[in-house]
Amino acid sequence: MDKRLNLSNLIHIYTESIERQELTLAFELANGKGRFLFLMFFDNDDISTKDNLYIFMKNTQKMKPIKMYGNHENGQFWIYKTSRLEKLFKDELLLNNNSTKNSFDFDQFFYNLNLSIPTQLSLKDKINTFRNEWHQIKNHLPKDIIDESLKIHLIGVVKLPPNKKPREKTLRKLYLYKDSRPSDIRKLIDNLKKMNMTLAWTSDKEKSISGGISQIINSIE
Repeated sequence: MDKRLNLSNLIHIYTESIERQELTLAFELANGKGRFLFLMFFDNDDISTKDNLYIFMKNTQKMKPIKMYGNHENGQFWIYKTSRLEKLFKDELLLNNNSTKNSFDFDQFFYNLNLSIPTQLSLKDKINTFRNEWHQIKNHLPKDIIDESLKIHLIGVVKLPPNKKPREKTLRKLYLYKDSRPSDIRKLIDNLKKMNMTLAWTSDKEKSISGGISQIINSIE
């Protein structure tokens, strides 16, 4: 029978990200021989990813989207244990032989995994994790994690009409495709949201703008 588990320690970095308007989480946890990459995308416009936790298992190269329930603002990040979920984790931990069948305590494993979730997560660490692992995970995630994924060259900013706002799936490209300081990325995103502007991207490298993010910040301030 399925059982509810709580990844309650997500509350710290979830709240931190909401407060800083960084609506993406990316971090890695190690447990035994397992390497687990955790991803969350919680912009309200990202319908396909709403309330989903994505765990990429690096040994087996499998991505598991897990639906989360509960009031996240109150530290409720409930998921439901299934035999399939348990098998995926055992395979990643390289515990898939019969001799370990009775010795693996999935509840205890998940309890320990929850305790190992960081209580702080810098934008720099998010960007580094997201960028370093993107080639492995991009084909395992919903296509709309990144808006118009083939357009990776920045060409400028666009003023939005009053009834629209910049989309996280467009701004998120800065994490991947602009080699800039995290503080500059945060400042640009903050300014774009304040001024109701977004970024324009192209698939044509020849049309991309020269210079760094600091120049774009100066041009719109």
